[in-house]
Amino acid sequence: MEINIPKIEIGKQTEIIKGTNFLDIFKNSYVDPSEEIKPQPVAISIGSSEYKGTNYPIPFGSYGDFSCIVGASKSRKTFFKSMIEAAYIGGSSNIYNPSIKGHNTKDKLIISIDTEQSKHHTQRVVRRVLDLVGSNYDLYKTFSLRTYSPKERFDFINWLVYESDYRKDIGLMSIDGYVDLVTDFNSLEQATGLTEKLLEWTARKEVKEQMHITGILHKNFGTAKPVGHVGSSVLKKAETVVFIDKEEEISSAKCEYSRNMEFKTLMFGINKDWLPYEIEEGIVFNNKKEPVF
Repeated sequence: MEINIPKIEIGKQTEIIKGTNFLDIFKNSYVDPSEEIKPQPVAISIGSSEYKGTNYPIPFGSYGDFSCIVGASKSRKTFFKSMIEAAYIGGSSNIYNPSIKGHNTKDKLIISIDTEQSKHHTQRVVRRVLDLVGSNYDLYKTFSLRTYSPKERFDFINWLVYESDYRKDIGLMSIDGYVDLVTDFNSLEQATGLTEKLLEWTARKEVKEQMHITGILHKNFGTAKPVGHVGSSVLKKAETVVFIDKEEEISSAKCEYSRNMEFKTLMFGINKDWLPYEIEEGIVFNNKKEPVF
């Protein structure tokens, strides 16, 4: 049976169909192999790598992209997120976690979204970050969205990104956790919609400098995979995926997937003040911020 495929003439009548301007897409998306395209600027790095005598930071997250932190319950995913936030701010956080560094952070906001914990427990996490930094930091803003619906949480973040007074100054946003922005983590449609929005939020055309988003996903019980279609979709599109595991009192942050060079697995513990500290090549930093050999 012969199938007749209608011939489409490319012309003005087909340049715009149902609100989509294909000429704009053509111009904005074309990649010229002869053009020098600069890499995305690094927002957060873990460790460094030497190339031709120069040390370069190994990206955990770049501006204009998003990352994901995956782990089982109580594996210390939120502690690792605190390490990332504190390193982005700076201060004394490098004493506790010298491998993690923030880049191009001047005058940029850190927005921390918690979808699971009460205001009390969320505040404890905020104070942990500030204890690592060693002082208060006015550009660090935290919101507890536990009592709101997934749609309200999603719409609130969208408002922060596009309409709030903060929108032009966000450098880093963390979301604990991604799955609480949808009503069904096994819905392929919602998973795709969330991932597309993460890509959109981090690549806004209307701002001069982009932000990086990092977020948390839970592992499925008894497996190494994060929950549902949301987990699968986020893993496929994220710039970096870090798996957090815990054995006795030591946790590890392993770079499971990355579009960049993989950073060395970072080992960390928790001191008596409930602050995470890096364990690197046998060096442990105690609660007095002094190395113990």
